[in-house]
Amino acid sequence: MSENNSLEQKEDSEEEESKLIFKSFSDFKSFIEDSEYITVSSSENEIVFKFNDTDKSTNFFTIVDDEDSDAFLKLKDGLEVAKKELNEKLLRLAAEFENYKKRNLIEKKQATYVAKENMLRDLLFFIDNFERGLKLYENSQKDTDFFKGMKSVEKDFQNFLEKNNIEKININAGDDFDPNLHQAIELKKSEKFGSNKILEVIQTGYRLDDKLLRPSMVIVSSGADNE
Repeated sequence: MSENNSLEQKEDSEEEESKLIFKSFSDFKSFIEDSEYITVSSSENEIVFKFNDTDKSTNFFTIVDDEDSDAFLKLKDGLEVAKKELNEKLLRLAAEFENYKKRNLIEKKQATYVAKENMLRDLLFFIDNFERGLKLYENSQKDTDFFKGMKSVEKDFQNFLEKNNIEKININAGDDFDPNLHQAIELKKSEKFGSNKILEVIQTGYRLDDKLLRPSMVIVSSGADNE
């Protein structure tokens, strides 16, 4: 057992002796220059050498000042911060672009909806005039093929309105006046209905998708005494 320990101690001692220890870079550079190694270039702070002529690799050693090291570390930290800030900016830009696309889509839908509303309002005036014309000839022409054909066209108009979610605002005489749905064009004294009651509908109102498309134009009662 003691012989094995002695052998190990001897090997450790030999390994320590085979190590080269330099107290300064100058000592290391002198060792390289005085050895069989091939010095490629040499300066105060660095040396480049090869172990032999067949050595394809170049060994490079240099001394880096503490100030250079600090500058490098600061540069590295600065690059990390810049990289983080760049990633954050890219994420913000991506989020802003998504919001822009959503806003643009909403604005397009709103513009389309407004254009649809305007087109339908113009169509409603045509339907109003068509219905007035039918009423004029209802008593005298109701049994004619022409009148029946026009009533069929009127039905097609109503089907078109239903298909586009356009709903007629139904009003009866005596209903309460609602400024959210009705537009008063005249106040009239009435013995039959009290104040703020609808007397007559002049123009039918419509809703589009539960939103007011056109208010009903009505005559409103001011009561028995027009005060």
